[in-house]
Amino acid sequence: MFERFTKKFYLTRGEKAYLLGYLVVILVAPIVALVVMAGLAAPYTLVIEPTNFVYWVAISGAISAGVGLYLARGWMGNLGMMGIARAMVGIVIATLIAAVVAGSLTVPFEGTLYAPLMMLSAFIAKPWLAAIWLAATFGAHYLMSIVEEERAFGIGREAHRSATSQLSTLSRAQLYHRD
Repeated sequence: MFERFTKKFYLTRGEKAYLLGYLVVILVAPIVALVVMAGLAAPYTLVIEPTNFVYWVAISGAISAGVGLYLARGWMGNLGMMGIARAMVGIVIATLIAAVVAGSLTVPFEGTLYAPLMMLSAFIAKPWLAAIWLAATFGAHYLMSIVEEERAFGIGREAHRSATSQLSTLSRAQLYHRD
Protein backbone atom coordinates (compact mmCIF):
# COMPACT_ATOMS: atom_id res chain seq x y z
CA MET A 1 0.00 0.00 0.00
CA PHE A 2 2.73 2.44 0.98
CA GLU A 3 4.75 1.51 -2.11
CA ARG A 4 1.82 2.39 -4.38
CA PHE A 5 1.47 5.72 -2.63
CA THR A 6 5.16 6.59 -2.93
CA LYS A 7 5.30 5.59 -6.61
CA LYS A 8 3.00 8.52 -7.36
CA PHE A 9 5.64 10.92 -6.04
CA TYR A 10 8.64 9.29 -7.70
CA LEU A 11 10.42 11.86 -9.85
CA THR A 12 13.18 11.10 -12.29
CA ARG A 13 16.25 13.31 -12.56
CA GLY A 14 14.71 15.18 -15.50
CA GLU A 15 11.38 15.71 -13.75
CA LYS A 16 13.19 17.13 -10.72
CA ALA A 17 15.06 19.50 -13.03
CA TYR A 18 11.79 20.46 -14.75
CA LEU A 19 10.26 21.25 -11.37
CA LEU A 20 13.34 23.26 -10.38
CA GLY A 21 13.05 25.30 -13.59
CA TYR A 22 9.47 26.21 -12.74
CA LEU A 23 10.50 27.03 -9.17
CA VAL A 24 13.28 29.38 -10.31
CA VAL A 25 10.96 31.31 -12.64
CA ILE A 26 8.20 31.44 -10.02
CA LEU A 27 10.65 32.80 -7.42
CA VAL A 28 12.16 35.43 -9.75
CA ALA A 29 8.81 36.69 -11.07
CA PRO A 30 7.66 38.44 -7.86
CA ILE A 31 10.86 40.47 -7.84
CA VAL A 32 10.29 41.49 -11.45
CA ALA A 33 6.64 42.32 -10.74
CA LEU A 34 7.54 44.44 -7.72
CA VAL A 35 10.23 46.36 -9.60
CA VAL A 36 7.86 47.00 -12.52
CA MET A 37 5.10 48.19 -10.20
CA ALA A 38 7.50 50.35 -8.16
CA GLY A 39 8.18 52.50 -11.22
CA LEU A 40 4.55 53.59 -11.64
CA ALA A 41 2.90 56.86 -10.72
CA ALA A 42 0.15 57.17 -8.10
CA PRO A 43 -2.28 55.54 -7.23
CA TYR A 44 -0.53 52.27 -8.17
CA THR A 45 2.87 53.18 -6.73
CA LEU A 46 4.13 50.69 -4.20
CA VAL A 47 4.88 52.08 -0.79
CA ILE A 48 7.93 51.20 1.28
CA GLU A 49 6.05 49.52 4.13
CA PRO A 50 4.51 46.19 3.16
CA THR A 51 0.78 46.30 2.56
CA ASN A 52 -1.69 43.77 1.24
CA PHE A 53 -1.35 45.27 -2.24
CA VAL A 54 2.42 44.69 -2.22
CA TYR A 55 1.88 41.09 -1.18
CA TRP A 56 -0.78 40.66 -3.86
CA VAL A 57 1.55 42.05 -6.55
CA ALA A 58 4.20 39.52 -5.52
CA ILE A 59 1.74 36.62 -5.43
CA SER A 60 0.17 37.57 -8.76
CA GLY A 61 3.65 37.81 -10.28
CA ALA A 62 4.45 34.27 -9.13
CA ILE A 63 1.11 32.87 -10.32
CA SER A 64 1.38 34.58 -13.69
CA ALA A 65 4.93 33.35 -14.27
CA GLY A 66 3.86 29.79 -13.59
CA VAL A 67 0.91 30.13 -15.97
CA GLY A 68 3.05 31.77 -18.65
CA LEU A 69 5.75 29.12 -18.45
CA TYR A 70 3.16 26.35 -18.45
CA LEU A 71 1.46 27.70 -21.58
CA ALA A 72 4.79 28.23 -23.37
CA ARG A 73 6.30 24.89 -22.33
CA GLY A 74 6.02 23.50 -25.86
CA TRP A 75 8.59 26.02 -27.04
CA MET A 76 11.03 25.34 -24.22
CA GLY A 77 13.38 22.47 -23.49
CA ASN A 78 14.59 21.47 -26.97
CA LEU A 79 18.29 20.92 -27.52
CA GLY A 80 20.60 22.48 -30.11
CA MET A 81 20.57 25.78 -31.94
CA MET A 82 16.99 25.29 -33.08
CA GLY A 83 16.08 24.63 -29.46
CA ILE A 84 17.65 27.93 -28.42
CA ALA A 85 15.74 29.75 -31.15
CA ARG A 86 12.52 28.09 -30.03
CA ALA A 87 13.35 28.99 -26.43
CA MET A 88 13.68 32.66 -27.39
CA VAL A 89 10.20 32.57 -28.90
CA GLY A 90 8.95 30.69 -25.84
CA ILE A 91 10.44 33.26 -23.51
CA VAL A 92 8.69 36.08 -25.37
CA ILE A 93 5.40 34.16 -25.26
CA ALA A 94 5.79 33.28 -21.57
CA THR A 95 6.68 36.88 -20.72
CA LEU A 96 3.70 38.25 -22.63
CA ILE A 97 1.30 35.77 -21.03
CA ALA A 98 2.77 36.39 -17.59
CA ALA A 99 2.40 40.15 -18.02
CA VAL A 100 -1.23 39.85 -19.14
CA VAL A 101 -2.13 37.48 -16.30
CA ALA A 102 -0.30 39.55 -13.66
CA GLY A 103 -1.91 42.73 -14.95
CA SER A 104 -5.33 41.09 -14.86
CA LEU A 105 -4.81 39.89 -11.30
CA THR A 106 -3.33 43.14 -10.02
CA VAL A 107 -5.51 45.78 -11.70
CA PRO A 108 -8.29 43.89 -13.52
CA PHE A 109 -9.16 45.98 -16.60
CA GLU A 110 -6.37 48.50 -17.02
CA GLY A 111 -3.67 46.05 -16.00
CA THR A 112 -4.62 43.59 -18.71
CA LEU A 113 -3.97 46.20 -21.36
CA TYR A 114 -1.05 48.08 -19.87
CA ALA A 115 0.96 45.36 -18.13
CA PRO A 116 2.77 44.09 -21.27
CA LEU A 117 3.70 47.68 -22.18
CA MET A 118 4.85 48.39 -18.63
CA MET A 119 6.93 45.23 -18.65
CA LEU A 120 8.55 46.15 -21.96
CA SER A 121 9.27 49.71 -20.83
CA ALA A 122 10.69 48.44 -17.53
CA PHE A 123 12.98 46.05 -19.42
CA ILE A 124 14.16 48.91 -21.65
CA ALA A 125 14.65 51.32 -18.74
CA LYS A 126 16.32 48.73 -16.51
CA PRO A 127 18.36 46.26 -18.60
CA TRP A 128 19.52 44.47 -15.46
CA LEU A 129 15.90 43.49 -14.81
CA ALA A 130 15.61 42.04 -18.31
CA ALA A 131 18.90 40.18 -17.78
CA ILE A 132 17.61 38.63 -14.55
CA TRP A 133 14.38 37.55 -16.23
CA LEU A 134 16.22 36.14 -19.26
CA ALA A 135 18.67 34.27 -17.03
CA ALA A 136 15.82 32.70 -15.07
CA THR A 137 13.85 31.69 -18.16
CA PHE A 138 16.90 30.40 -20.06
CA GLY A 139 17.82 28.46 -16.93
CA ALA A 140 14.34 26.96 -16.96
CA HIS A 141 14.81 26.12 -20.65
CA TYR A 142 18.06 24.31 -19.87
CA LEU A 143 16.49 22.42 -16.98
CA MET A 144 13.51 21.46 -19.15
CA SER A 145 15.90 20.07 -21.76
CA ILE A 146 16.99 17.36 -19.31
CA VAL A 147 13.50 15.83 -19.52
CA GLU A 148 13.65 15.89 -23.32
CA GLU A 149 17.03 14.18 -23.19
CA GLU A 150 15.63 11.50 -20.88
CA ARG A 151 12.73 10.91 -23.24
CA ALA A 152 15.07 10.68 -26.23
CA PHE A 153 17.17 7.99 -24.56
CA GLY A 154 14.24 6.19 -22.95
CA ILE A 155 15.32 6.64 -19.36
CA GLY A 156 12.27 8.54 -18.14
CA ARG A 157 9.27 7.42 -16.18
CA GLU A 158 8.00 5.33 -19.11
CA ALA A 159 11.05 3.05 -18.88
CA HIS A 160 10.05 1.97 -15.36
CA ARG A 161 6.57 0.75 -16.32
CA SER A 162 5.89 -2.95 -16.56
CA ALA A 163 4.71 -4.57 -19.77
CA THR A 164 1.28 -5.25 -18.32
CA SER A 165 0.61 -1.60 -17.53
CA GLN A 166 -0.56 -1.05 -21.10
CA LEU A 167 -3.38 -3.54 -20.60
CA SER A 168 -6.75 -2.50 -19.26
CA THR A 169 -7.59 -3.13 -15.63
CA LEU A 170 -10.04 -5.87 -16.58
CA SER A 171 -7.46 -7.67 -18.74
CA ARG A 172 -4.87 -7.51 -15.98
CA ALA A 173 -7.36 -8.89 -13.46
CA GLN A 174 -8.35 -11.79 -15.72
CA LEU A 175 -4.96 -12.70 -17.16
CA TYR A 176 -2.59 -11.91 -14.31
CA HIS A 177 -4.63 -12.43 -11.17
CA ARG A 178 -2.81 -12.99 -7.89
CA ASP A 179 -3.37 -16.17 -5.91
